[in-house]
Amino acid sequence: MSQIICIGALAGMSVSDMIFRKVPEGMLVTAGVGALLYQCMFRTADGWLVLAGAGVGGCFLLLSKVTKEGIGYGDSWGILILGIYLGVWNLLGLLLGAFALLLPAGMILFMTGRCKRRTSLPFYPFLTGGYILVLLTGVG
Repeated sequence: MSQIICIGALAGMSVSDMIFRKVPEGMLVTAGVGALLYQCMFRTADGWLVLAGAGVGGCFLLLSKVTKEGIGYGDSWGILILGIYLGVWNLLGLLLGAFALLLPAGMILFMTGRCKRRTSLPFYPFLTGGYILVLLTGVG
């Protein structure tokens, strides 16, 4: 059930990211509280793995600041929340899947002239795809 809720939340955030190029703070706060409550209630991952997953998200937040939102803050907060929900290993599998989907998509858009070198792409659809890949393959 939690996996269906997560896919639904990621899909909603993906739509918002594609249409508005941002994710509402309320959605992120709700997802963050949900991830914390989920871990407190069901303890699906070891505490250290959850902290490490949150640490990966914290690194992405730092990258967002350093790159002046080359990686958006909303994307980084989403990664932090997913780290809390999934733990570090599943999060790293998800990110591997997301970047594996992002690379060919970006290359195709660039080669067809539909985007320039500095064009930004919404990342939540790729996070959603990465999550689905983790569920289907068991990577992580």
